[in-house]
Amino acid sequence: MRELAALILSLCLLSGCGDREGPPSGTAGSPPPASAPAVSAPLPTGQQEALSLRIVDGAEDGDLLLADPEGSGVYRLSVPEDVPLTVDGAEAAPSDLADGMTLTVTFNGLVQESWPAGFGQVYALDASSPAGGSYTDLCGFYLKVLDDLWNADTGLNGTQAAIDLSQAPGGLSQGEQAAIALRFGELHGVEAWNATYEELLEGGYITAEPLGNGAPEGAAFYRWEDGCLLTISPHETEETEAWSLPVLRFDADKWASSLGAYSFYDCTAVWPEAGTWSGYQVGSEMIS
Repeated sequence: MRELAALILSLCLLSGCGDREGPPSGTAGSPPPASAPAVSAPLPTGQQEALSLRIVDGAEDGDLLLADPEGSGVYRLSVPEDVPLTVDGAEAAPSDLADGMTLTVTFNGLVQESWPAGFGQVYALDASSPAGGSYTDLCGFYLKVLDDLWNADTGLNGTQAAIDLSQAPGGLSQGEQAAIALRFGELHGVEAWNATYEELLEGGYITAEPLGNGAPEGAAFYRWEDGCLLTISPHETEETEAWSLPVLRFDADKWASSLGAYSFYDCTAVWPEAGTWSGYQVGSEMIS
């Protein structure tokens, strides 16, 4: 009977499990369209799987948004009270977690079919702090930059937002980029996903209206009627170090049309000797 009960439980969990690599179409953080998820299965009894993920957001309340720092997976995990937790090798409480940490989740291999993905049975959590001087909580830092950009010239904002972090300094993984877009959409109540200008144009989000009255052949007015594109990219003279400390030098742009854009130009953030990426300086702000 015990073996039969275990089999029934596994089959019930299996019906709600799927691909951990990407979101379904039409959700915040997902570039539409997305392929249908495949179904995963739990590991045989007694076997365990471990995933090392980045805490993107939520450490302050234990409702973690996690991303694969090397791949495209995005996960959600509410820290269980009855699961052993260590931070840097020492027994810890959920309040000891911080955004930017690496969290190794040991579980039964079962991944729930949801966006973000969820876990089956979790056995242990082990967090580690990034080494000093590394890009600690880079996801949180870029969320702050995007928030500042969103709040500048709010007339450009719409009900949708595409976020292009593909060239952002620091080397974000696809999973981290997707998690940032997801969290941004949640915070601002908009549908948000990762996309470039070219992808938006190809997908029909950005439309072109030909210009007449003697305008050059092929000239057009481009606009995204329902949204805007937020981009963070390296500044033309990107720096990576100052006083032996890492430096981020970047531009942040919001684009809604050919005549509707706002930019934070030549932004600089210097990593402090202790702490996380926090404030940054804007060289100049431009509007069109």
